Amino acid sequence: MPNGWYGTDEFRRGGYIMDTLPQSAPLRYKTPRRIWLLIVIISILLGGTFYWITDFYSHWMHKDLNHDASIELAANASSLALSLERRMLLSDGLKAFVDTSLMNNDTLSHKQFDEFAANFIQPIQGIRNLSVYPDGIAEYVYPLQNNESIIGMNLFTHESPAIRENAERTKRIDQMTVFGPFELTQGGLGILTRQSVFLNGRFWGFVSVVLDVPPILAESGLTKENKGIKIAVKAAGQTIFGDGALFNHSPQLTEVSLGEGAWQLAAVPNAAKLALIDTRIRILRLLCSLGCALLIYIIYLQLTQKHKLQAMVIERTNNLTTANTQLAATFEKLSVAEDELRKQYLLLEGSERNLRRVAFHDSVTGLHNRMYFHDRLDEFVASHTSGKERFALFFIDLDQFKLINDTLGHSYGDMLLKEVGQRLQQPLILGEALSRIGGDEFTIILPALSDIEQVHQLAQRLMNLFYEPFTMQQVEHFVTASIGITIFPDHSQDADTLMKYADAAMYQAKEEGKNTYRIYDETLGSDMQQKMYIKNSLRRALDHQEFEIYYQPQIEIATGRIAGLEALLRWNHPKIGPISPAIFIPIAEESGLMVPIGEWVLRTACAQNKAWQDAGLPPVTIAVNLSARQFSPRYDLALQVKAILAETGLDPAYLELEITENMAMHDNNAAVLQELRGDNVRVSIDDFGTHYSSLSYLKRLPVDKIKIDRSFVNGIGNEPKDEAIILAMLLMAKHMELTIIAEGVETNEQFSFLQKNDCHEIQGYLYYPPRPAEVAKHILGSHHSAAQL
Repeated sequence: MPNGWYGTDEFRRGGYIMDTLPQSAPLRYKTPRRIWLLIVIISILLGGTFYWITDFYSHWMHKDLNHDASIELAANASSLALSLERRMLLSDGLKAFVDTSLMNNDTLSHKQFDEFAANFIQPIQGIRNLSVYPDGIAEYVYPLQNNESIIGMNLFTHESPAIRENAERTKRIDQMTVFGPFELTQGGLGILTRQSVFLNGRFWGFVSVVLDVPPILAESGLTKENKGIKIAVKAAGQTIFGDGALFNHSPQLTEVSLGEGAWQLAAVPNAAKLALIDTRIRILRLLCSLGCALLIYIIYLQLTQKHKLQAMVIERTNNLTTANTQLAATFEKLSVAEDELRKQYLLLEGSERNLRRVAFHDSVTGLHNRMYFHDRLDEFVASHTSGKERFALFFIDLDQFKLINDTLGHSYGDMLLKEVGQRLQQPLILGEALSRIGGDEFTIILPALSDIEQVHQLAQRLMNLFYEPFTMQQVEHFVTASIGITIFPDHSQDADTLMKYADAAMYQAKEEGKNTYRIYDETLGSDMQQKMYIKNSLRRALDHQEFEIYYQPQIEIATGRIAGLEALLRWNHPKIGPISPAIFIPIAEESGLMVPIGEWVLRTACAQNKAWQDAGLPPVTIAVNLSARQFSPRYDLALQVKAILAETGLDPAYLELEITENMAMHDNNAAVLQELRGDNVRVSIDDFGTHYSSLSYLKRLPVDKIKIDRSFVNGIGNEPKDEAIILAMLLMAKHMELTIIAEGVETNEQFSFLQKNDCHEIQGYLYYPPRPAEVAKHILGSHHSAAQL
């Protein structure tokens, strides 16, 4: 080794001198005092810290236990107060009976008293006797068995001063007095309530009720075992339950007020819980002590080892310092130049990467964007000029995505798009190109297509991705997708035409009920043109008054009367003629036209109902269906409904708003519905049981009525499962005190089943189909309940 690295003396004094030491001369080491001092200080600090932590933890656990005891004591006190109040009301009932008998007959018969008392006290435990004291002398007692000694007792001359004082005080005041607790003659502890009876302003006598204290304590839960607290009860200065010593040291005290005086309750936490806390604290302190000892031992090893090696490190460091100083001067200049070049390179590389990502990636999902997709599609078309190689283009559009944006907000819409993008990447294993080209639209290019079965397999895997729900705002949302597929060169060899055909196939998938895929064929061109024609015609339909509302009566099964009417939208196109709502309403929803149309339907239906009422027809409720888009905060549905009711003059009690289960699930809609319900507008859930929903929302929403979907009604007499579902709905509605109506009732068999199982209302062709306003007016005026049923 060159001398420039180690001098001769340094070499001998360096690490190699250790190798020349004899094996019999081990290195002796004495721990310095400063290290021992440091160990002691660390031990004190760690010990004190751990002790403070465990003491704080113990204090916190005891405080939490006392808090739980306080809550449980309050609950027991409330239960005791209810039990006492329930039994003391017996005295009011007995007094009312005596007052009524005296006013009607001027006297009270023993037979009447016995019959009343037997029925009055039968459902309530712990009642020793009911008694009546005309002029303060016991004459009526129930039950008489074991209470014969009471007959003839004069309260004003009784040997007990307390009883005489209670009688005099009760005679002076017109309210209940409480006497006791006291030992009963038949054994046990009891209390007595007494009230005075006046006839024509003159004192007539007393009514008394003697109650057993133990059943009162048992009913309020004070005598249950395995409680979290140890409890004691004191009344009139004497302990009637538990250990009276609790009142001397318990921090948990409360009172239960009676008509006169109060019962005191005291409680302390259960001894088992206190013992458990102490055990936990002891274990924790033991673990802390062991940990502290281990930590101190590790610190001691580190400090002593460091001291042993310090001499060797210092010597070798000094030897290396000189050489490092010489190298540092040379490397410093090179490093400065290298760092500068590296910074420039990183800046250029980062700028290029950012520009490329911004240009070809979507900021929401991180997928490739429209620009990248079109470039990629053009490349595929250009590279497949021979026409022998095939590829497939998938056009994916989310169903009802605008509904999520309108109800939950755009931030949650972006969250949904990001998760959809992540899911769509899962089945792509053959170099497929996935892009988000805008809004809720995605594309996939499937290369190297050899068999049409590949298309069906990938399409099905994509559909399966949407079977699992998407969780937003702690609510599961089931979102589906419609997919259109076109194949190069079978359908076209032009990129723009391929996109056009894929778009047409996707819209056909939506027309077929959404949540499916469709491969393009030549028949789709005309379907797409028809849909565009209907969409454009819808924009003029409101202005040209092409819409009309039909009304279908809703019949109350029990009485046969018309309970309400449902407003149903119809469209008579000037050229095409009548168009089914199943065709034009989904188009109106997708294009955003359902909001002004829905407002027109609501205003027209309210005005028509008011006109019928002004004409003297029987007032009925008008049911109007709402679109999910009408719940968007920017339209302020509650304000809109209030304005229409004020404009038409219709009483809110005669307006019913029908919503779907999916609309009911959104927390944002609940506040709007609650506000409308507060104004006496009724709310019903349409097509109940046909969507994904949570019953926990049903119990919180201000819902008045649920409607059984016609798909279940059609199964009556044919499908036992449909009947079982209907019975479950009827039972649930009964226990939740909701009105339930079945729609689509067309046969007597269906009516009989619903009537037998206590369905409230029906709606369907069995009685009336939907009719124009003039025909509905005639039906309202001519309908007779008995004749119809």
